[in-house]
Amino acid sequence: MINNLRVLHRYVLSEFIRLFTLSLSSLIFIYVIVLFFQKGQRFIKYQAPLYLIFEYFLYKIPEVMFQWTLPYAVLFATLLTLGTFSRHSEITAMKAGGVSLYRIISPLLLFALLVSLFSFVGNEYISPLAARKSKYLMDVKVRKEEPLSFFKNYKIWFQGNEGIFNVQLLDPKLKVLKGLTFYKIDPEFRCIQRLDAREARWANGRWQLRNGTVRDFAEDGSMRTLPFREMEISLQEDWESFQRVERESEEMSYTELRTYIQKIRAAGYDSTRYLVDLHAKVATPLLNLIMVLAGIPFALKTGRSGGIALNIGISVMIGFVCGVTFYVFLSFGKSAVLPPLISVWTPIVLFSLAGTLALMSVRQ
Repeated sequence: MINNLRVLHRYVLSEFIRLFTLSLSSLIFIYVIVLFFQKGQRFIKYQAPLYLIFEYFLYKIPEVMFQWTLPYAVLFATLLTLGTFSRHSEITAMKAGGVSLYRIISPLLLFALLVSLFSFVGNEYISPLAARKSKYLMDVKVRKEEPLSFFKNYKIWFQGNEGIFNVQLLDPKLKVLKGLTFYKIDPEFRCIQRLDAREARWANGRWQLRNGTVRDFAEDGSMRTLPFREMEISLQEDWESFQRVERESEEMSYTELRTYIQKIRAAGYDSTRYLVDLHAKVATPLLNLIMVLAGIPFALKTGRSGGIALNIGISVMIGFVCGVTFYVFLSFGKSAVLPPLISVWTPIVLFSLAGTLALMSVRQ
């Protein structure tokens, strides 16, 4: 009996892996084609060579695979595998041989769990590195921009036209730089002024500073200090200059993002949107397992009466509902409508319960 089960599990798993590989490669190919048309004009404008275009898309694949296509590939493979078995009465034959439904689907659940672990590891080590590489290729190699910024711990260092900027946090929604320090440098590379501000807001083409200090350094070594509550200044750098160097959550691993959040919270700044992304780094890989739970009942109920087209249509429907719901809840968390923990884990818990209950309702 044990040997028969092993043979059965190998058969189920081999069919599932074949369709999973086909689904994943197809989804990645579709994404690359769509991305090519989105970025095509930019590549043509800057006359990017073919090898750079190929390298850019190569670095984009881990991001799309770990964050988007893996759950849908698992879902497609589940519906197509079990749908085919059910349509050919293989599920009925397996049950007639004394194998329960749970034993039949156990390899799929185990594989989905392994994919979830692989997705988390990929998001932790591979995806952030690939995201940074793809951004560097686009900004420096394609656009021919100077690499003027770098990150140390949680701060952004940015070389401007008149000096060096240090920013603790960028708020793209409000167009605010928080924890700004500007070192004004003369042509002889001497620091002639240091400007510190609690926040700098971009409005009406100027920077509006709040709660800070200006320190002027004379050649004789003396220093003049002028505190201020509000002040407006004009700089050659506008908001877009800083937005291009903002550190995205996708470019950080779970550990780096957690450290980043601790630093900006210790400095007294709002870390809500980063906290949502931190929870999402753990929750998103679990979508692979949830997609299997959601897909199995539909595959078994429609397999006898429907074909491949119906299974693909159901896959798209389930994937759309799960994906939209998950990312709508994420947006609720980032906009502070819901606490980060609730906004991320509510759809995960709901989908898990719905999938489990639907699976239990299927005739054994």
